[in-house]
Amino acid sequence: MAKHDILGYFEHRRDGAWVCVRPFTLTTRSASIDIRQGQRFDYGKRVGGLDLAEYLEQLGSQFGS
Repeated sequence: MAKHDILGYFEHRRDGAWVCVRPFTLTTRSASIDIRQGQRFDYGKRVGGLDLAEYLEQLGSQFGS
């Protein structure tokens, strides 16, 4: 999967949060984490050593979301 494909698993909400719309497994350098549909990620919430909301925002800026 290309790194920007992760955007298809999330919806960006008006309040800035990202919410998972399809379950998947996030694999980082430090862990593999099952992300469930409906899980919400706000800035500062680290998952597998990654601020997921910030990462998704960066990808969205580069690839459109």
